[in-house]
Amino acid sequence: MNRIVGIILVVVGIISGAYALTRHDEEKTLLEIGDVEIKNDNKKPGQNTTIYYVIAAIGIIGGGAMLASKNRK
Repeated sequence: MNRIVGIILVVVGIISGAYALTRHDEEKTLLEIGDVEIKNDNKKPGQNTTIYYVIAAIGIIGGGAMLASKNRK
């Protein structure tokens, strides 16, 4: 049972980390005149991105600890 929960935690951690990385790329169109567009690339983290990194770290570390521990009875 611990092995299954550990695998789920690692997978959730990886997905959460990947989602947080995609939140860094925000592109806004500042001005559009005909075919000419002026865009602003924002490479700063979006709102609430930190929580996804925390969830990723907890998932990967916790899942790894559960997978590394021996099942003792």
